[in-house]
Amino acid sequence: MEYALLHYASRALYGALLDAGVKIYGYRKSVMHAKVAVIDQHWSMVGSSNIDPFSLLLARKPMSSSTIRSLPRNCAPACASIFKDGAMKVDQNSWHSQSLWRRIVNWSAYGFARLLLGLAGLGGKSY
Repeated sequence: MEYALLHYASRALYGALLDAGVKIYGYRKSVMHAKVAVIDQHWSMVGSSNIDPFSLLLARKPMSSSTIRSLPRNCAPACASIFKDGAMKVDQNSWHSQSLWRRIVNWSAYGFARLLLGLAGLGGKSY
């Protein structure tokens, strides 16, 4: 349930990200837990943490970021090589023309995930 919920919840934000110029690829060849972000060839982030409040605040999974010029520049071609064989780019036009039912599922999952995060924060513990 945890992974299905976050799978759909994260997709609620794809439209805004795509409209802002973010390129989104979904790796489909196998299960891949690694996360990579390269921003404008100047900053990179690599690790196993999901980029969501649950992972960043509660799960304590490792992430590493770098502004050392060679790392972001080398990371992008390496990602492109992996994406070529096993990933599918999320197309902005296709994304915006998806069915109303799919949008409802994504936004409902997003709302429920936010509710769970809020409830986790009400436990009185400081993380």
